[in-house]
Amino acid sequence: MRDPNAHYCRRFKDRVAVVVGAAHGIGEAIAKRLGKEGASVAIVDIDSEGLDTVGCKMESNGSKVQKVYCDVCESADVSSAIQQVIDYHGRIDILMQVAGIALAVPFLQLDEATWDRTINTNLRGAFLVSKAVLPHMVEQRRGNLVFMASTNSWDGEAQLAHYNASKSGVFLLAKTIAREFGKYGINSNAVGPGVIKTRLSAPILEDPFFNAKYTSENGVIPLGRLGTTEEVAAAALFLASEDAAYISGTLLFVDGGQLA
Repeated sequence: MRDPNAHYCRRFKDRVAVVVGAAHGIGEAIAKRLGKEGASVAIVDIDSEGLDTVGCKMESNGSKVQKVYCDVCESADVSSAIQQVIDYHGRIDILMQVAGIALAVPFLQLDEATWDRTINTNLRGAFLVSKAVLPHMVEQRRGNLVFMASTNSWDGEAQLAHYNASKSGVFLLAKTIAREFGKYGINSNAVGPGVIKTRLSAPILEDPFFNAKYTSENGVIPLGRLGTTEEVAAAALFLASEDAAYISGTLLFVDGGQLA
């Protein structure tokens, strides 16, 4: 029988990858691609039903999957989740920190609860997860961390002050880890997606004004279309691969030229 994954290279054979925020969207695409490329993948999310769905899809394609429930805002949850991965696999070679939320709100209507929830999920979550994973990578003296930042890490967008602030913080967290942990053989980078077709972006993209702003002939995306989750996954896997062994502390934009 023909191997359904034969058209994928096996860059991550015998490597253990943790994908946090794997139940939907970009995280799901990253997890699936890692599995197809030979990694043993721990998929982590707060959405247990979504985890089951993604896990079943990956297993049906022959991928090795561990499903772990976790609320990234809760330190006890994060510690437990990472320990489950260590107990099961014995190590973590790759961390893909993807979990995040976004909701467009005009600045003067932005309440503290929305600000706190966004910062806690996007930035505090990245901090807690990386802090839990790094001691194991230090002990191994190797590892790759890839954080999901955004074009908004670089170019603040109206009605997204809370999201912009969180994603700028995520990039600088990745950069700081690169400086502090490079001596242990650890690479830390970030991916900066532009406007990608996901569940997260759906409310914005349903608005004809925003859709035209991005994809019209004179819109802000030179390539004239929205990105896909698979295109972001390709960039994230590159940063975790041997091809990027001498890349650390960088932010790789996947935005169709939006910031060109």
